[in-house]
Amino acid sequence: MKAIITGMNGTVAPVVATTLERHGIEPIAWDRSKVSIEKESDMRAFIESVQPDYFLHIGMGPVESAANLARLCGEYDIPFLFTSTVSVFSDNVTGPITPDTRPDAEDEYGSYKRACEQAIARANPGAQIVRLGWQIGDRPGSNNMMDFFEKEMEQKGVIVASTHWYPSCSFLQDTADALFDILTKRGPGMYQLNGNTSHSLYDIASALAERHDRPWRIERADEPKRDNRMVDTNCRIAPITNRLALHTK
Repeated sequence: MKAIITGMNGTVAPVVATTLERHGIEPIAWDRSKVSIEKESDMRAFIESVQPDYFLHIGMGPVESAANLARLCGEYDIPFLFTSTVSVFSDNVTGPITPDTRPDAEDEYGSYKRACEQAIARANPGAQIVRLGWQIGDRPGSNNMMDFFEKEMEQKGVIVASTHWYPSCSFLQDTADALFDILTKRGPGMYQLNGNTSHSLYDIASALAERHDRPWRIERADEPKRDNRMVDTNCRIAPITNRLALHTK
């Protein structure tokens, strides 16, 4: 079996590709330097040449391209999964955020992802749209929480973390496992993945420092007061407490 996957230069897709391989599915990277995601004839030719069993659109790109990829997969009857983000919700939305909560983000990234969700849903009603939280890797060097904390220490000499900010987040490997489960076992629709049920950013930063033996200086803060936690009873993801020494609240 084969799966086309976009975004292989990013944070999530390479981990998902490894997970697919572990389950006997060959990941085929969509190399934008060789295959356009804006010219439909090229897109169609590549899909027809690979004949994938699945398509995962994890990378960035024009909204129109995302819609066209979804539409083509619908035509070819190929299961199509798109990764969106909790950032489709503004800070005015207070958790628990359900799949029925109306996205309202107006910033550039949140608006872009909102537009992608809407365009994909119109182009392919059979698509799977999966909103992800802040990803936690094992090291700095990519767009994940560890990288953020390391840069905060490097640039500011301190990590100021709120005890009243409850972010949606999950470990990259757990995200990849959950995406595989949704792709292969769930039907079309909207899904939300969050492994944090009850812990603040301060809690998580402290636990990550302990896990990786990092000499971070972490200061408690009262602001921002924010609850970005997504919930979804239609899918599962391993809680961050499986990998972090956090007390259940």
